[in-house]
Amino acid sequence: MRSRIWLLALLLINSCVSSSSVGTTPLENVELIGGPGRGIGRFFQPRAIESLPQQQCIVIDRSGRAQRFDSAGNLKDVWTLPEWSAGHPIDLCGTPEGTLLVADTHYMRIIEFTLDGTELRRFGEDVGLELVRGIDIAADGSILVASYGELDRVFRFDRQGNLMKIWGERGDGTGQFLRPEGLAIDVDGTILVVDCGHHRVLRFTLDGEYLQTIGSPGRAAGQLDTPFDIDVVGDGSFVVVDKAGCRAQRFGADGSLVAVVGGTGRGVGLLSEPRGVAVSRSGSVPRMLIADTGNHRVVVSAIPGKAR
Repeated sequence: MRSRIWLLALLLINSCVSSSSVGTTPLENVELIGGPGRGIGRFFQPRAIESLPQQQCIVIDRSGRAQRFDSAGNLKDVWTLPEWSAGHPIDLCGTPEGTLLVADTHYMRIIEFTLDGTELRRFGEDVGLELVRGIDIAADGSILVASYGELDRVFRFDRQGNLMKIWGERGDGTGQFLRPEGLAIDVDGTILVVDCGHHRVLRFTLDGEYLQTIGSPGRAAGQLDTPFDIDVVGDGSFVVVDKAGCRAQRFGADGSLVAVVGGTGRGVGLLSEPRGVAVSRSGSVPRMLIADTGNHRVVVSAIPGKAR
């Protein structure tokens, strides 16, 4: 009987070790925003997150609420999406005009709002969008959107919401997708797409020409396990959050690993199924904001490492 108990304990220990991230240290200089709950200033599974000028941020959680916070984490505004019973948005991005483009995921459209939640327009409903995931806006004003469902593709719209191009396809080959998630425009104008199902990041030109693969399946440093979102730092490096790996990884402009932080848990510096990340570049020192979905909070932290 005792040997069985020891065997069970050993199996549990091995299970815990194998489920944790390899070579990961906790996040540093951490501040927390929100916490579990459905009241004002609290979160129920936050996912969509975007940084705003003056170190503000806006977060949309699974209750269909958008909440805006100032640099100190104080609530400034809250509003509700027009529809959310079918599902809530996964991503949003700011525009040069100071508005918000929301990837209204389960309604298969893009909605533009003012910061206080006034709806300005909708587009993309009649061009074949499926589940709308990552969204970002390029230097020329064009809007890039990742979409998955029966087809895994990237849509490019002009600033007025007119379709310019659709590219990409589902598959296991180089430059093909299996559930594209987060999307970000890098400083050189290329597009970084989180290829969640293949546990990697793919780089393309604005016209969809494949350029590079970053990462591979696994939990070793530099590998990815169910990556969900991505944002660029401003020096060509970028940060990716791993949902299953419960960590954030910074990669250099060439795709090489710079640093790994996080780890599974509820304590400060640890994460639980993070699904969103945004880099704040409006202060003197860039910070990253992570939608710590399983812990129902936002984690504000120093960006790890120093890109080469």
